[in-house]
Amino acid sequence: MCVFDKERISYTTKVTETQSWNDIPTCKEEGLDVQYLMLRALFLPGKVTKEQQAFYVDLFEKVTKTPEYKDYMEKQALKPVFLKGEAMTKFLEEDDALNKSLMTEAGFVAK
Repeated sequence: MCVFDKERISYTTKVTETQSWNDIPTCKEEGLDVQYLMLRALFLPGKVTKEQQAFYVDLFEKVTKTPEYKDYMEKQALKPVFLKGEAMTKFLEEDDALNKSLMTEAGFVAK
């Protein structure tokens, strides 16, 4: 078993009698050159106003700071990252390029 990220999961609370999520090595540590992050995001329609966009960004940023959200993230071993604006756009562009490459290499893209 290994983590598909470049670093171990940060959660140190024990999830078994002896181990936490942080005890699971990365795939790279196990000798496998594998890295892949699963996108979990919320998107708004393209024609929302800047005010509507700001409302939801602010709302979800507040949600990510609640104990309930933090507990959910830890129980699911999800990476606690909140991206917006240019950082989110950059992530989406890189993720899209990676997925296209993976699907092409696997033969799933029509020629």
